[in-house]
Amino acid sequence: MTRVARGSIFGDAKHFHVLTDGLPSLEVFREPNMKNFYLVTVEEKAADTGVSVLAYCVMQNHSHLVVTSDNPSDVSEFMRRVNTTYAKFFNRIKGRSGYVFNGRYESDPLPDPDAVLAAIYFVHNNPVRARVAVNSGEYLYSSAKDYLNQMSFIDYKELKRLFGKIPELSSFHNTSDYKFKEAKPYENCDDVLLDLIKRFGITDKSALQDPELLKTIIYELQTRSGVSLRDVAILVGLDREKIRRTAKKINYNV
Repeated sequence: MTRVARGSIFGDAKHFHVLTDGLPSLEVFREPNMKNFYLVTVEEKAADTGVSVLAYCVMQNHSHLVVTSDNPSDVSEFMRRVNTTYAKFFNRIKGRSGYVFNGRYESDPLPDPDAVLAAIYFVHNNPVRARVAVNSGEYLYSSAKDYLNQMSFIDYKELKRLFGKIPELSSFHNTSDYKFKEAKPYENCDDVLLDLIKRFGITDKSALQDPELLKTIIYELQTRSGVSLRDVAILVGLDREKIRRTAKKINYNV
């Protein structure tokens, strides 16, 4: 996934996959009341800013949203309000002060319906990958269950515009033959990295000082295995900010 930070570089995209990470030392959404408050906040701030939500999933220490807006700057304002409101709530109930989230939220522009569908699939299957649910529809803090009965604050009108009937979309979440997964399966990130090391003859980390090689490594890790920029930094052993700066120079639409 192609994550970029905040509004000024959203470009012309209308749909976005947004990730918010809690600080590593905190499980910012650990308790049910925390998850519920976060979702109420998302619903309220979406309405206030004119942003529509297409999918969500709140885990123990991070959240995923797939959102849409005709004005990308509204997404920035939406996330600012959500995270500020939640941070105040968390600090109040925990009797603490200071940062709650691990830096700014991160956002992927989703340029076409296939990218939106892939993001929704990724978001809804977070609990399955984390082994806290057998299938996406049983997890309480994800919109996968909402797709089955068209409840909650999800913008079903936009989903129907993009994909057709909602039942056709929702059925994919509980089957192993999800069509986009078959069309574009993600590879194991370790296997991808090993392939890149062999292909480019990389013998040590110093080779990644070559900016063009580093861009290629980031691009292939993200597009082939779907990992975040944070995961890329861990995999290649480089500073996360360096990975962010390099990723901004990549054209992911080629």
